[in-house]
Amino acid sequence: MLRRAFLIGTILSACMVACSTPVATSPTRQVLFVCEHGNVKSLMAATYFNELARGQGLPLRAVSRGLAPDSATVPDFVKTPLTAEGFDVNGFRPQALSDDDIAASDRVVAISTSLPSGAAVDASKVEQWSDVPAASVDYARARDSIKAHVADLIQRLSKR
Repeated sequence: MLRRAFLIGTILSACMVACSTPVATSPTRQVLFVCEHGNVKSLMAATYFNELARGQGLPLRAVSRGLAPDSATVPDFVKTPLTAEGFDVNGFRPQALSDDDIAASDRVVAISTSLPSGAAVDASKVEQWSDVPAASVDYARARDSIKAHVADLIQRLSKR
């Protein structure tokens, strides 16, 4: 009986140590999406990217920035369909691109724009998506284009 109690105590102690030891996880890597105003194409890309990365359990997180934000909200032609897809962007506020954003990112994606000429960025971590249609003209085509690019990017980054 004493021996059984000792064994149970030893097992419980080992379990407590194992359960309290933090599991090493990969640090989250940031992907930066940039568009002209920061509240349409880059927001759509970051939204779809984060959903896909989360669904695959990848340590990746995307943020959206604009070269020249001109609004404090998301236009209805983007908010309405994103909401219908289950995304809540009501609290989103466009932010201007900064050097800190670039420095904190493993990948920088310029969508239908170019980064400022003075941006301190390693060219090897930048890519351009110049073929994304205007969401204000044809949201469905823009969404499909962005989703295809995002899926490809996730696949490439998950192999690293």
